[in-house]
Amino acid sequence: MLKKQLLDEIQRALIAFFKKNTDNESITLREIAAAIGVSHPQTVLNKLNQLVLKWYFIKDEAGYHLIRESITDQRNDVIQLPIYGFAQCGNQGKKILDEYTQERLPVTPAMLGIKDPSRCFFVRAKGNSMEPKIQDGDLVLVQQQDNYDQNEYVFVVHNDLPKLKKVVKQEDKRYLESVNRFFDKMEISKFDETKIVGVIKKVIKNF
Repeated sequence: MLKKQLLDEIQRALIAFFKKNTDNESITLREIAAAIGVSHPQTVLNKLNQLVLKWYFIKDEAGYHLIRESITDQRNDVIQLPIYGFAQCGNQGKKILDEYTQERLPVTPAMLGIKDPSRCFFVRAKGNSMEPKIQDGDLVLVQQQDNYDQNEYVFVVHNDLPKLKKVVKQEDKRYLESVNRFFDKMEISKFDETKIVGVIKKVIKNF
């Protein structure tokens, strides 16, 4: 169970503001600062990031999203998804995700756009081969499934190395492909151990 964490006046004002303004993607930090009576937009940014760390907000490419009004809020739609170590955006990497400490992130199904989040987890990206789509340090939401569309990016364990890639077929061969054009495709040979763990559903930037 999470311990109760005290909030300061600005943090409480931000929670109240986002509760009232659910459609806030076009609102700037300066506008939020003016609305809650804060003089500097940087103060708003700092306080929002603090609230992310306290699990009141989550941040993705669309901005900040309020996921609970109180740290003791037990709403049924808030779930805790695990964050597993690092998955390589490159051709080298650690052998197993569980070498790293497992964290958990509170999210809601609506925020993720996933009907069944019980089959989902996060991994933290490492490397630059998937830039600009996925950057070093981003949180990547993976939905566990072994089937995938050829246009989807997947979380794959290739010879014991967890990677974020696209699997492409050319003639009778399969390759692991990066987004970054400076990285070559890697052929999956018949001797390789390759398992598709799931499909990438969402990328949370700069978390």
